[in-house]
Amino acid sequence: MFNFSIIIPTKNEEKNILSCLKSIFNQTQKNIEIVIIDSFSKDKTISLVKRYLKKKKRKDIKLNIISRNFPAEKAIAYGIHHSRGNIISFLGADDRLYNEQTLSNIKKIFKNINNEILYGSYLIINDDEEVVRKVISKRFDRNYILNKENYICATSLFFKKSIFTKINKSEEDGYDFAFILKFSQKFKFFRTKMILSKFKIHPMSNSGNFYKNLINIEKDYLISKKYGGRSFNNYHLRYLIVKILGFFNLIWLAELKRRFSMSNLLKRNIDFKNNSEEVRERISQKI
Repeated sequence: MFNFSIIIPTKNEEKNILSCLKSIFNQTQKNIEIVIIDSFSKDKTISLVKRYLKKKKRKDIKLNIISRNFPAEKAIAYGIHHSRGNIISFLGADDRLYNEQTLSNIKKIFKNINNEILYGSYLIINDDEEVVRKVISKRFDRNYILNKENYICATSLFFKKSIFTKINKSEEDGYDFAFILKFSQKFKFFRTKMILSKFKIHPMSNSGNFYKNLINIEKDYLISKKYGGRSFNNYHLRYLIVKILGFFNLIWLAELKRRFSMSNLLKRNIDFKNNSEEVRERISQKI
């Protein structure tokens, strides 16, 4: 059994994976399991991981690479369910733990609380690793998250493996919004204002890309509805707006709005590359 398990889904992440791994290998906390679920990367992602592993002599860190043709959310769920750590979290390959003390601090917090799930603050970074925004965690409000907005960052969410002895595992455990609504029915979430991660947003990330994010709009509406969300809440309205814009071939208006907001956040021109193979593949995934 490990103290921590960190789940990382990858597909063609040669530009990001080493920085993500460094943020884990630099931890002062010992006895860590890293589970990489790779969706058959065609670039150097896996060769870079193996080369890095040979250079870093930390016997207390175990790295497992599992090849599965899964979308990111399903890959995370698979990794969570097959992990062996007492405390579990997941990072995108382009995300980072905040600093060298992050996991040690989390372990200390868990020792002093009765909660089995905690979340914290985070930094938003751009492609150049520059901090563009600091986001301080808010008090947990399930009704607000259920009907308006999920303000908990997946990369700053940590939970004990023991939660699965009380609630059954499912594929939706790999999608943070569904995870939060599912487990908050039985568990109280502990909030810390401590910064726990660096969350990268860029035009081609699943959360940042307008076209990749379109599938999340429908998914979020269905998840909110499943867990008791009100009709015509924020998720429902976003879903209806996208449907109406699509019907009248006006989806470009929503893209323009998203492009403007991301340009302001990242201070650069934005290209969502809607005709790229990467975007088309993400849109075609059934999650």
